[in-house]
Amino acid sequence: MENALVRRALSVARAAERCGCLGPGDWPDVAVSMLLEGNEDPEIAELAGFSRQVNGWVTEPLVAAVCERHGVSTPGPSESTELVARLMADDLRARPASVTAPMIRLLARLAPPAFESDLASRCFEVKEYLDCDCAYDDPDFEAELHLLPTLRLPAPLVQALARPLRSTLPPAQPARRH
Repeated sequence: MENALVRRALSVARAAERCGCLGPGDWPDVAVSMLLEGNEDPEIAELAGFSRQVNGWVTEPLVAAVCERHGVSTPGPSESTELVARLMADDLRARPASVTAPMIRLLARLAPPAFESDLASRCFEVKEYLDCDCAYDDPDFEAELHLLPTLRLPAPLVQALARPLRSTLPPAQPARRH
């Protein structure tokens, strides 16, 4: 796995962690995907051997060591949101969702009060009106989100990184309300 690809994958993973979308128990799946792509870092190999019940006290030193070796720091709030959005766009291009506006639904979760990302805040504002007819919604906004530039990560790695966030989508189209 070439160094630029490792740095990009680690940056996206750190961004997902910052946004609360990747927990310690998700690192083994991510690490297995990285190993299958040819990564030979000993910390990645060790992470791949853990179960989903692993905690952050175990994973964080390993993740920090591999990030330090590759010169990867945790992106800021706005950049983290952008990377998570690009990750989800890549995942949804490969595996469409069964609900409308999945990108808005997913990114709206990243916008608690006073969040520093304009993109997440915009999604948060739009999300309230996704499942009702009482306000105008902009269908072009969702299309714009789907067209975010690709991260150019291998599909299995995208799937492993996106799985925790995708699992928060409703399993079926929500009923109309308001």
